[in-house]
Amino acid sequence: MNEKIKHKPEKKRFELELENGLTAFILYKRKNDHLDLIHSEVPESLRGHGIGETLVLKTLEQIEKEGLTATAYCPYIKAVVLGSEKWKNIINH
Repeated sequence: MNEKIKHKPEKKRFELELENGLTAFILYKRKNDHLDLIHSEVPESLRGHGIGETLVLKTLEQIEKEGLTATAYCPYIKAVVLGSEKWKNIINH
């Protein structure tokens, strides 16, 4: 798996390229420099292998790099960041 996240503003999502040309992604709505993270998705055939967590963590790293903040509305994203001291400066949950 290529663990490089790609920010695709034209699609309003962050993408993680996977095997066989599949893609995991997080969708968002943008308000100025703030993103509402509304949905995360990993292809069904690849679930249960930690890809979702990698997707969330890499997305948060990219959000931080871009100087943005975010709110997690997706239950899975909330579960990954819940209680995380590392991400409390950029994410509201």
